Amino acid sequence: MKKIWIFLVLMGMIFITSCSKIKNVEINEVVNHVTNEITTKTVDVKDYSIEDVEDAIITCIEKVEDAVIGISLKREVVHEVNDTNYVYYDTESLGSAVIYKRIENKDDGGTITSYTYYAYTNEHVVTSEQTAYNHKAFAYIKQNDVEVEVEVLGKDKKLDVAVIKFDTYLLIEPVKLADSDSVKKGSIVVAIGNPEGFAYYGSSTKGIISNVHVKKSVDTDSDGVNDFVCEYVQTDAAINPGNSGGGLFLLDGTLVGIPSLKLVSNNIDNMGFAIPSNMVRIAAEEYLEKGLEIIRPHLGVICTAIRNCPSSFMISNEIYQWPNIYDGDEPYGVYISKVTGLGSLVGSGIEEKDIILKIDGEKVIESNDISAKLNSLDIYEIGDKVTLTYYSHTDKVIKDVEVILKQE
Repeated sequence: MKKIWIFLVLMGMIFITSCSKIKNVEINEVVNHVTNEITTKTVDVKDYSIEDVEDAIITCIEKVEDAVIGISLKREVVHEVNDTNYVYYDTESLGSAVIYKRIENKDDGGTITSYTYYAYTNEHVVTSEQTAYNHKAFAYIKQNDVEVEVEVLGKDKKLDVAVIKFDTYLLIEPVKLADSDSVKKGSIVVAIGNPEGFAYYGSSTKGIISNVHVKKSVDTDSDGVNDFVCEYVQTDAAINPGNSGGGLFLLDGTLVGIPSLKLVSNNIDNMGFAIPSNMVRIAAEEYLEKGLEIIRPHLGVICTAIRNCPSSFMISNEIYQWPNIYDGDEPYGVYISKVTGLGSLVGSGIEEKDIILKIDGEKVIESNDISAKLNSLDIYEIGDKVTLTYYSHTDKVIKDVEVILKQE
């Protein structure tokens, strides 16, 4: 068995002592003693087996691949001939889904007759922009060459998550969810889905978790303006069209995210983003399975981060310097350009030109920080009270105000 031996020993110590003699002081007394030590670090010699890594990846894929299915969205086409309507279904798009729950259906004698499955997918996988047509979504299970119609229980366009349900006689093992809040950078992951359609059904790619809690703003209503901020799990595992709605798995086979988007340009490679499993679970269990709409809190402000604020913004807003309130720290907070008439800040005392510094005691660094918290589903809900620390440009002081969160 091929082995890769890695041995790394780093030892270093710098010890600097300066002594000076002063009258009437014992010669052994150190007047000025400076010590700078580099802690000795040792990496134990270990066996790293390529076969062991391969076995772990293979085991992961074999464990979960049956639960990653295909989803086809089909457009209904009605053709009339001699007063008879003939109905056809043209495939409009293909994607993926991940089964996470199974329910046994039994007859009066207790015999299992079929199974009901619940699966996660992306909202855009089961939604068409061609609203003039009727559409149906179908689950395709290639192992048995079975296609069944699915019911879309609920979907959320902003998070890009949907929950579907379907019945079949096939026995499929649902996946278990990882705690996405505990995932570490560098963890090996496997992405499974159907890139470019069912000809590549169940394709698997390997990578690592490149970053966690990555805040990204996206355009959810196709008007060219980013209107929603979410935290994602970033990975370098290859994700392509058709992977949407599939799964991103840790090596123990637990689902850590649902691939949703990737950055594409001539200057970027392998930057894919998955909706964290914790957020997907909350959205599904508390809202989408029940057909409920996800309603999120909304402050109702247009703001710009103080840190690295471009000079063009400062000049256009006649800002010549930021207030002297940071006590030597790097400037932080968001400058409010506008307070809308429908948000949580109405009547709070916070005004345009003020600077929001903290939310519930936590510093606000980027303009996305507040929105990401409000959109997380597990931190704040409508009606919750939050304390905002802000600088009042009118009174020239820092204030705290408690606001009740309202819906967007």
